[in-house]
Formats: sequence, C-alpha cells, structure tokens
Amino acid sequence: MLVTRCSNCHTIFRLTDDAQLRLHKGEVRCGQCQQVFDGYSTLIVVPENCMQPAAATAMDIVPSVAPLSAPIDQFDAHPQLSTAKNFWPWLVVNMLLLMMLFGQLVYVYRTELFVALPAARPILNKYCDLLQCEVDMPRHLQLFSLESSDLRAIPYDSAVVEFSAIIRNHAAFPQALPALLLTLTDADEQPLASRIFTADDYQAPVADNQSVLMAGSEIHIQRFLGIRQLDVVGYKLELFYP
Repeated sequence: MLVTRCSNCHTIFRLTDDAQLRLHKGEVRCGQCQQVFDGYSTLIVVPENCMQPAAATAMDIVPSVAPLSAPIDQFDAHPQLSTAKNFWPWLVVNMLLLMMLFGQLVYVYRTELFVALPAARPILNKYCDLLQCEVDMPRHLQLFSLESSDLRAIPYDSAVVEFSAIIRNHAAFPQALPALLLTLTDADEQPLASRIFTADDYQAPVADNQSVLMAGSEIHIQRFLGIRQLDVVGYKLELFYP
C-alpha cells in the first residue's frame, strides 16, 4: 500500500496506486490544511500486513488525498533575478533622495559648515552660485570685545570731539563686523545724542573686505564728531547686529 504525508500538517494519506500523483506530477493538495505539497517526496510503500485494522474512532480515519482542481502557480526558477531587477531602481531613487536631502542640509547650514570647515568656503560659494544664495559670515556677538575706547575733546575746536575704539574678534574664524552704537551722556548719565557706526563707517580697512574681521584680529575705529552745544560728559558703547 502506498502512503504519503502532508509536509505542512503531517497528515497521512493512503493511496491505492500512484495514478493520482502522476495526474498532477506529484503535486497534491492536503484535505486538512489545503497545503499543496509534493506527494512523491514523502511517498513510502507499506506492506498490507503492517497496517493496523481500522478502529471506530475519528482519529483513525485517514483523509483521502485531494487532487488539485486547477494547476498551481508556477514558481520562478530564478527568483534572485527578479529581486535584483527590483533592487536597482529603488537604490537609484533612494540615492537621489539622499542627495536632495544632503543638498538641503548644506543650504540651511552653509554658515555653520563654513565655521566648521573654513577651507570649504570656495566649494560653498560655487554651490551658492548655483542656488543664487550667499554664504553668510558668522555672527557670534559674544566672541567680540571692545578692547579700548576713548572720547577726547579737540583743543582748537570745542564743538568737535574725537572718538576712538578697538574691536577684537576672539573667534577662531572670520566674522561679520557688528555695528557700534555710541551714546553721548550728560553728568547724570542721561542720553544726549547717539550715533550708529556700521562696518562701512569704520575707517581702517580689514583685509580685502571691510565688513569682515578675521580670526583673532582687531579693527581700530577713529571718528570726529560734532557735538555743537551739547554738554557731553560721558558716553556708552554697545556692539550689535542690525
């Protein structure tokens, strides 16, 4: 007697002959779990005298093999080829998305990149030429200091005073020059007049760009101011970015 077994639920089936298997090239569907399996792979021949008499219990009832009602889907003999074909388009798309994300990050953090990598300034400039943007110079006001300042009267002209100051950049990278607010005060430290000096108002040039102060550098400011009839006693200074 021929016996085969489902590879999924291990239910045993009796066969009178292998005609059912030959009909579908060994492919049969389990009557218990509906799994399609190869009947030949688990086919064994059992002598009749080894078979136990059937008892009147449901557990001894062996279901019959259910032949396929329709041919099963053909399996791809080379599934790895299909996987490889699908892999490359997704790889290209993901690479393009990563490049777009990288470009956006460079655009948003271009100033921070310049601070971290000053040598990358030419590359960042070319990148901004494409996007019609500019690499803004860093503006860390806390890294500037007023090293000295002075307000002196002119002996030969009481209506004019000479103002001078030194601004130092303590950063390890170039920075945009801040503006300087000068406030003239009276004896009670009340403001009488004020003047804002921008980078364009500073007399001494800084490198090739007067709006930039290089790392560890200083700029000397000297200006003559008309005070007319103001009773100027003191002054206040403040660095800021407009």
